[in-house]
Amino acid sequence: MDLSGLNSRQREAVTTTEGPVMVMAGAGSGKTKVLTTRISYLISELGIPSENILAVTFTNKAANEMKERISKMLNINTSKMWVSTFHSFAARLLRIEIDNLPPFNKYFNIIDDDDSLKIVKEVIKELGDISYQAKEMRKLISNSKNFLDFKVDNLAKKNDFQRVLEGYEKKLEEDNLLDFDDLIIKTIELFKNNPNILEKYQRKFQYILVDEFQDTNGLQYILVKMLSAFHKNIFVVGDDFQSIYSFRGAKIENINKFRKEFIDTKLILLEQNYRSTEEILNLANNVIEKNPNQIKKVMFSENSNGAKPKLYNAYTSYDETMFVCDKIKDLLLKGDLYSDIAIMYRANHISRGFEEQLIKYHIPYKIYGGISFFQRAEIKDMIAYLKLLVYSDDDFSFKRVVNNPKKAVGESIINKLTDVARNKDISLFEAINYYEGKGQGYQGLLTFKSQIEAISAQIENVKLPDLIDIILDETGYKDELQRVEDEDVYQDKYQNIKEFKSILKDAQESSDDSNAEKLLSLLSDLALKTNNDNNNDGNSVILTTYHQAKGLEFKNVFMVATEEGIFPSSNSFSEADIEEERRICYVGITRAKKRLFITHCDHRRLFGYDQEMWPSRFIDEMDKSLFEDNNPKRNIPISKPIPAKEAPKDLTKSDVNLKVGDKINHKIFGDGIIVSKDGLSITVAFKQEFGIKKLKADHPSIRKI
Repeated sequence: MDLSGLNSRQREAVTTTEGPVMVMAGAGSGKTKVLTTRISYLISELGIPSENILAVTFTNKAANEMKERISKMLNINTSKMWVSTFHSFAARLLRIEIDNLPPFNKYFNIIDDDDSLKIVKEVIKELGDISYQAKEMRKLISNSKNFLDFKVDNLAKKNDFQRVLEGYEKKLEEDNLLDFDDLIIKTIELFKNNPNILEKYQRKFQYILVDEFQDTNGLQYILVKMLSAFHKNIFVVGDDFQSIYSFRGAKIENINKFRKEFIDTKLILLEQNYRSTEEILNLANNVIEKNPNQIKKVMFSENSNGAKPKLYNAYTSYDETMFVCDKIKDLLLKGDLYSDIAIMYRANHISRGFEEQLIKYHIPYKIYGGISFFQRAEIKDMIAYLKLLVYSDDDFSFKRVVNNPKKAVGESIINKLTDVARNKDISLFEAINYYEGKGQGYQGLLTFKSQIEAISAQIENVKLPDLIDIILDETGYKDELQRVEDEDVYQDKYQNIKEFKSILKDAQESSDDSNAEKLLSLLSDLALKTNNDNNNDGNSVILTTYHQAKGLEFKNVFMVATEEGIFPSSNSFSEADIEEERRICYVGITRAKKRLFITHCDHRRLFGYDQEMWPSRFIDEMDKSLFEDNNPKRNIPISKPIPAKEAPKDLTKSDVNLKVGDKINHKIFGDGIIVSKDGLSITVAFKQEFGIKKLKADHPSIRKI
């Protein structure tokens, strides 16, 4: 077999076939090439039957790519090879052997998340006295099957969870069902209960290969360890620099655990990068070297004489978006395509400002692995509510939110209301006055009409961003969102809604018109954004989070909003959290092939408030000589300047002479802005990690700034 296309380290990884081998493959170092060439080498040079080789990875895309490459190398049919994701491998094996794990049999069905949630709801309904929502219980069930250290601290929740879990598992057994999380657990259980079956597969798989080993969780580690115990020919490839999925249960500790438990492990480092320029890799190395307790690698490239990365300090977030749009235009003039460009960020809500400017300047874009800010359900809901406030005859918006939150206004009631509206040639909203009904649905209509009229009456008396808070509170939308969604989804949607307030603040400052006129103008503009289809045959700028971008590469990368509280995330408290955030930064840098731009700003409009921002600690850690301009000066602001923040007053007593709009400092929660006041009680919006707090205005921990 011709191995001349491999460098010396890659060739060593392919030909070191016996015993445990760990390959630490840096970004862009040809990991997939090594994996597929090694499998082909085992088959063609060592004569190992393909059915005696097991290779597991994490995505169907990666598994299919591996099969395709092997097929091309050896000109063989790879469809029956044991090359798949962990879960596909487990499902295939269970389909053969699960009769040995009663009461299940080989005709079992694998249910998806929706069906799993339905069963949880059935169990909760039957139990009758569960205090927690089905989605929360479903998430706990999933976590219990993916995290070896899973536990529920709250005693009441723990008791409810255990009862729901017991009922859930009983229903699965009765109906011969497995959920997605069961596949690996049941495979391990099968092996533990049937040592003869375990031995059968231990002997069968003479060579085992594991892709993206840094992303394995505790159960996946146990599974491959069990299977490799006989031949011990286990080959794991990964990169501790790119372990960024701890929230999914990934254990970076598995790398050190492997080397301890397989004491004669051969360690091979792949440090030559075939993707990025030397200048980009120098910055990546500079960032990741700050993390302790990792296998030292220094990535290098023979692709030198590239452009140094560019660090841009914008004055405001608006200036930052304008800088990116201007640079995109420059790149197009140099011959690049839109699809050569990616804008990457740490949090989904950051996309909003960039989407607005890209639409404005007719730059096509796509959200990779997600939904456009303006296409998100919660944003469409807020827009529908706002439309009804200024134009209650909007039947389309009426239908969208009349039963959101739920008020028992079902399809039959809407159909009857529609008949009334048609007969009298009026809107659905007005038709409520003539609707003759009774029961919860009828009361729901009356409640909805009353809510819209009450909020509409306040339009000219409040600031536009405050309308969102009023809608959330008066309609019960926020409470409903928190009730039906698990915590992570709720927080993500609530953050998006808060970021939507920034658009209303922009509208508030746009003219001297009445609030109603400003809203009408804004809603007309938003209609263009929500209808933006960006259909450009794949030639579009990609907007994506760093997690979604892993495994991708782009000629030009913009890493935006690199500020404290955003990147690293405000949810990063421990040193381990910060180390993972630093690895995310490394992943972002190494997505760039030719050009890299890192941007941050001094002032960012977040969640409807203007906030002073500080550069990410990762920027502070970077060697500035590695950038194009090693002494970047503050750029001249494009937008209207935001007044500089004054130093906090040195007071021994709290200043109770506070009003809405004042900025305060709290010794625990930091800086915030007063959004409402009731006597000596104030409501303050702090940065996202603390959110909205109701406080005593005369408390000594509060200082006006």
